[in-house]
Amino acid sequence: MDTLVMPVGDSANTLSELLAQARDAMQGGRFDEAAQTCESIVGSYPEQPDAWFLLGVAALRDGKTDIAIAPLLRAVDIRRGHAPYRIALGQALLKTGDAAPALEHFRAARLLDPQSHEAAFGMTASLSALGQSAEAAEAHKNALALVRDAVGRRFRKSAELKAIRWSALVQSPLGNAQQREFKIALRLARREEMRGEIASATRSYAHAHSLNPTHLHPLHAMGRLAFDAENFLLSRDNLEQARQLAPDNLEIECDYARALSRLAHHEDALRLLEEAHNSAPDAIRPLLLLGWARYRAGQSQRAIADFDAVLDQLPRSIEAHYGRARALVDAGQSQESILWMQRTVALAPDHAGALRELANLKELTPESPAFAPLLGALDDPAGTAPRRAVLHMAAGAGYINGGDHDQGFEHYRQGNQLKDTVFDIDAYAQHLDAIMARFDTSHFERTAEWGDTSEVPVFVLGMPRSGTSLVEQILASHSDVYGAGEREDMLRLADSLPEALNDSRPYPHCLSSMTRPETAQISGDFLKSLRRVDPHALRIIDKMPDNFHHIGLIATLFPNARIIHCQRDPRDTCLSIYFGDFVGSHPYSYDLTNLGRYHNQYERLMRHWNTVLPGRILDVRYEDLVDDQEGWSRKMVAFAGLDWDPACIEFHKTKRNVRTRSNDQVRRPIYRSSLGRWKTYEAHLQPLFDGLDGR
Repeated sequence: MDTLVMPVGDSANTLSELLAQARDAMQGGRFDEAAQTCESIVGSYPEQPDAWFLLGVAALRDGKTDIAIAPLLRAVDIRRGHAPYRIALGQALLKTGDAAPALEHFRAARLLDPQSHEAAFGMTASLSALGQSAEAAEAHKNALALVRDAVGRRFRKSAELKAIRWSALVQSPLGNAQQREFKIALRLARREEMRGEIASATRSYAHAHSLNPTHLHPLHAMGRLAFDAENFLLSRDNLEQARQLAPDNLEIECDYARALSRLAHHEDALRLLEEAHNSAPDAIRPLLLLGWARYRAGQSQRAIADFDAVLDQLPRSIEAHYGRARALVDAGQSQESILWMQRTVALAPDHAGALRELANLKELTPESPAFAPLLGALDDPAGTAPRRAVLHMAAGAGYINGGDHDQGFEHYRQGNQLKDTVFDIDAYAQHLDAIMARFDTSHFERTAEWGDTSEVPVFVLGMPRSGTSLVEQILASHSDVYGAGEREDMLRLADSLPEALNDSRPYPHCLSSMTRPETAQISGDFLKSLRRVDPHALRIIDKMPDNFHHIGLIATLFPNARIIHCQRDPRDTCLSIYFGDFVGSHPYSYDLTNLGRYHNQYERLMRHWNTVLPGRILDVRYEDLVDDQEGWSRKMVAFAGLDWDPACIEFHKTKRNVRTRSNDQVRRPIYRSSLGRWKTYEAHLQPLFDGLDGR
């Protein structure tokens, strides 16, 4: 895969072909040709990091170091978790004499790929240039050891490939050459996967698929590997193709439903897994995945029952123990959940997820017996990047629990750096420009009488970790309010709007095709779906923070809907997100500078909404709510059009399922310890301050 962000349809084929042309030119030493091809790519796809990378490498190999740095910086800025980008940038910086920043990029590359001898040699050269001779000697020794390991791996792989080719030739000497090559690629991929060489295995499976597109195994394997790498969209796409080849394959059906669940397509995931369980009631895996899908859909009690059913058959099932523990947290049974987390760790001392949750629940410190296995797992060079990222997050929280904030922050930094995601702040800003251009004053004048007049929907939104869970919990304590949690409905509606409007342009450009009858139909369908969670509540809360992107669409569809915007000190908000480990989502959240930039864009969009929709949005500052809980609770209840209910003051006593990272906090009375938390870590937050334009 060239990158995590690829266009679809014909444009994807064109892009792949252009990237292949650039690589061919590079390998042939035709650097000017490679550069011209890459320039044409970034002209059409400015968010394509591979093209920026190749553009920089072409200049670097052509001796034009001065012009190589800018495109390499752009590649790293878009995709910060990819070691080759960091190595090339480090090499360019080193050639210009900037040894200190070069060293940081080489260190980042070593973190991302512990077996990279190129990164180790880069560290050696950088340390030497900085006059750190002892450190340089140690780095050189490590680099030589890595070279020996790499040579050994290449030798073993070459011998292995020869053996595989010989075996294939003996087994089918007169067979079709392409079919024989397919068998070779498939066997090689399987062995690479068994050794944990995921990137190589993925490439080998992709090669096998290109040789035999109708064979099931490469597609299924690529779907599994993409899931393990937390690329759930790619996983779903590969498994979707596999399902077409084998519609009755239980394993593929389960894996496909698992990917849908992680993409928050809960209804489809639950339906498929229930069908799989009913078709094979004695099979463990469909039942286990059904428990996880119900947990992710907010059905904690039913999930616990599923995990119990698994444990009846497999009493030592690690994932059933862990799943039960996670479901208990959301159900508000934190003490029992700690017990089940501890049982999970007893069965698997290096279980990354359970260790992280214990740390988040303040049950793990450097003095805990479980901490040594955690650090031992971190030292395992064979650990995958996603697993090491979770372990670093657990270690970070554990050190902070023990009072070592600097060491804790460093582990969080490394854990975030291991996230290989793509985020382009420039492309994001342009997307917001398009939203603001479409949802201008004239749009709301034109659509003033459109939509559904229902007052049932209440949207609580804002940046993650800004107090949205607390606001929802306060309102959901009211007898006439149902808190539906973080629903994906509005986000999914925005994505599907072009199809609903029969317009080929993406959202928000398709909005000009919207008519009053279509708006009535769309809002009616949305309300029916919302009503399914509670047919009788006077107000139903959708607490998806990301809905701040879609306030214009909300106001168009539901002119009487209440919109509550949660705000918090940007430094506390961003730090809390940085410590949050939002798996598979929020690609901006793993880098402090990007966090600050993203927050600036969010504020810019909110200023627009308040300008074009004056009086429609209630802004609630977290700090004000903490200082005057009752006063602001009364304001929010009144804004929702309801009479006061004293239960809103004792929100922490309300029994309900909470599916957010704040599920433990909202079950306690309001506390002040999270105010100004950023000050403890101020020495580490300069990149965040830079992203926030120095604020």
